[in-house]
Amino acid sequence: MMKNYILTLFFIVFAIQLSAQTESSFAGGRAAGMANAGVTLSDSWAVFNNPAAMSGIDRPVAGIFYENRWLLKETGYGALAFTSPLLGGNIGIGITNFGYSLFQSNKFSLGFSQQLFQNFSMGVMIDYFSMRQSGNYGNLNAINFEIGLLSRPTENFAIGVHVFNPLNFSYFEDADLKMPVAFKLGFSYLFSKSLLIAVETAKSINGYVPILRTGVEYTVNKQFSFRTGVAVAPVEYTFGLGYDVGDIQFDLAYAYHEVLGSTPKISIVYAF
Repeated sequence: MMKNYILTLFFIVFAIQLSAQTESSFAGGRAAGMANAGVTLSDSWAVFNNPAAMSGIDRPVAGIFYENRWLLKETGYGALAFTSPLLGGNIGIGITNFGYSLFQSNKFSLGFSQQLFQNFSMGVMIDYFSMRQSGNYGNLNAINFEIGLLSRPTENFAIGVHVFNPLNFSYFEDADLKMPVAFKLGFSYLFSKSLLIAVETAKSINGYVPILRTGVEYTVNKQFSFRTGVAVAPVEYTFGLGYDVGDIQFDLAYAYHEVLGSTPKISIVYAF
């Protein structure tokens, strides 16, 4: 029993500290293999990484993602995503779950993106957060939103911006417990049909040091992809593989955190 309470307290502190550094609902094996430098990637996981990038999706896609954070059964993290063209833009739905029976954190997102100009898109997500805690810790709930921008000055160059909680909202149950106001800025360049390099930084207004992520993707015959990346503050190394068979895409990734250790990740995407 004492072990369960200690674990619950650890997850509460961890979740608050992690969210205080940057909005942390990443998903998708592709970005995961590139150190989560996904703010410019127009794929099925843009629902989580940058809603503006949903505008690059031209048919309905659905995906499932799971990672076993640090190889602990209590720290499993899963996500579901669906994106589809609608009303001249794209609609996106995202669901995440983190934790176990004594502590669970969930996020439910609904968003819309649209290409406003020839090389410029904007997206907005509305989020509902739910944190369930055992014992006398109490539960937390909140509604928030995100804004994303994506620009492509040239065919091969993309710049992405993502802002989480721009109005500094707090949880319903505790007005003093603010959610993080987090910013992501990144760019990517496609050097050839095979080689993509992405660089991204993230910062919270609460004073934590910026996070820098760099990822590389190399694709062979439009089917096999090899990925690697590194994030600093804290240091994390990532590797990934992707296999695209047309309507179905499989992605595997592995991350090694300098303090917490290993995290295997997998995602499957189906295009209708």
